[in-house]
Amino acid sequence: MRRAAFLVLALVLCGSRAYAGRDVAYAIVIGNNAPPSSGTPEKLAPLRYADDDAVRYFQLFSRMADTRLLVVLDTQTQRRYPGLAAHTEAPTLANLDRVVGELAAKMELDRRRGDRPVLYFAFSGHGARDDHGDAFLALVDGALTQQKLYDDVLARMPTAFTHLIVDACNAGGVVGVRGGFFDREANTQSAPTTADDVKPILEATPLSRYPQVGVILATTLGQESHEWSAIESGVFTHELLSGLLGAADVNADRRIEYTELQAFIAAANRNIKDPRATPHVIARPPQLDQNVALVSLTDLRGMRMVQGNASALGHFHVELDNGQRYLDAHLEPGAPVAFALPDATTAFLRTDTQEATLPSSGPVALASVSLGELRSGSRGSIEASYQQALFSADYGRAYYQGYVDSIGAVGVHFPPASVQAEVHYGSPTKRRVAIGGGLVATGLGITAIATAVVALNAKHDFETTNLQRPAEEARQRYERYGPIAVVTGAAALATGAISYWLWRDSKSNTRVVPLAPGNAGTGMALEVTW
Repeated sequence: MRRAAFLVLALVLCGSRAYAGRDVAYAIVIGNNAPPSSGTPEKLAPLRYADDDAVRYFQLFSRMADTRLLVVLDTQTQRRYPGLAAHTEAPTLANLDRVVGELAAKMELDRRRGDRPVLYFAFSGHGARDDHGDAFLALVDGALTQQKLYDDVLARMPTAFTHLIVDACNAGGVVGVRGGFFDREANTQSAPTTADDVKPILEATPLSRYPQVGVILATTLGQESHEWSAIESGVFTHELLSGLLGAADVNADRRIEYTELQAFIAAANRNIKDPRATPHVIARPPQLDQNVALVSLTDLRGMRMVQGNASALGHFHVELDNGQRYLDAHLEPGAPVAFALPDATTAFLRTDTQEATLPSSGPVALASVSLGELRSGSRGSIEASYQQALFSADYGRAYYQGYVDSIGAVGVHFPPASVQAEVHYGSPTKRRVAIGGGLVATGLGITAIATAVVALNAKHDFETTNLQRPAEEARQRYERYGPIAVVTGAAALATGAISYWLWRDSKSNTRVVPLAPGNAGTGMALEVTW
């Protein structure tokens, strides 16, 4: 009995040592359309889409994290997302302080179990400076200063990694002007574009004391970015979420890293002529691991994948049945794509001239999507720079690698050139017929061999017997099974040849592409039918 108890205890201890821990995600999402109530010399107008931005962050993070939503939804947003308001809290300093305390306690328990807590902190709203020139984010009851953000929020949470996303605004309207939070000069005349440019901006903040914290925020000429009525969102937020949902995954490993997101947004804005309308991105991954993923698509709950070759579409976007502009992308020729779409949701895939309805359940292969003439009308006047140029440039491996080299960042891993996969764009019908024909040819071949053996045995019996009756029976067997063997053998050869030709033809449009790093060395090919 004592020996059995000892063995049980040993197994428990061994099991606890073998437990490697897991990532446990949490998210705090804040959206605030209201301008600062006081404490700033600037007169700022209310925003229109900060609450919509917050909802979209909540839609993504709540599928992989314990997510708290601090926002006041306007009437239009509450109509679009019925029932969501019941899950919101006002974006106040008091509510933020309480939420931080609750999540910090959960994270401490995670740590004790050996798990790794991860925090997403996303803010969309007004950013401004007070009378003393200190920057802050506007909550409805006061200012979330830079010091409070770091000391009262980030420092209290024992995370393995924290992803800080800031989209702070300085003006509102159909195209509202958004100002940076970490900027040290009110009216800079050039936007940071390289890692060396970004470094002093970020080191001027307490970020350098937090190597587990990564940051991503929008900035443009004069530290401005914009809202756009066509997408009912901040442009930066829409681009960022489009990338996080899968469109930025340049190496097809289903993990979205900081540099992929940064390059994706840069490609989206590449052809915008007006520098005032160009949202650049300041991004720095956590210094503990510069290849840490912001989002892993395999971790998303209640989502299905849309995958295939989307390069023939050019610039395309996906819209949900409630009118939400869900995702935009423009991928380089030959690039496969996989992006996540909510389950049980009808969505529409649209290009400049065509559209299609995507199924409301199950995974979607782009090969099965039939595009028809675009029937939806224009929503009215849209700012020309965005309408004509946004997402007009291709995004893919070539652009990504050039972009990462230009900013001196640590990029995602691509497999060696020798580790490759074949992406086939042949006819699936021919492939199915070829497989069926191969099975038939195999059956005929087996029949031919079996009947040939019987015929040869009959011939041998006929030649070796001197008895009339056995000789006659052997002759009949030979004459019966000999022709069957010849016919089935010929049919097997013909069917096999036809099947082989169909199989080769079905794979005639084959392109060799790098295999995702996660599959390198497994011998598994990535096959996308188009």
